[in-house]
Amino acid sequence: MEFLRGPLYLDVAAKGLCFVGVVLMIFGRGGWFTAGIITVVLGVLFGAWELLAVRKMRPRGWDGVIRSGRGGATDGHQQG
Repeated sequence: MEFLRGPLYLDVAAKGLCFVGVVLMIFGRGGWFTAGIITVVLGVLFGAWELLAVRKMRPRGWDGVIRSGRGGATDGHQQG
């Protein structure tokens, strides 16, 4: 699990940015509301980046079979 440290930091940063953005939108006035929207968008982008990082780091399924990540029956088993 030591390899998941980077995505964990990205996840914490994404949630923190979204939280700060929501607080700015609730309590901010004028330009701070716009800054809150931008902060939430950045948080969502960080979250998407974290999901991509985890997906590239875990190419194996829970059963240990290597998967291509593209979907379908590409795990080496024959269908039918």
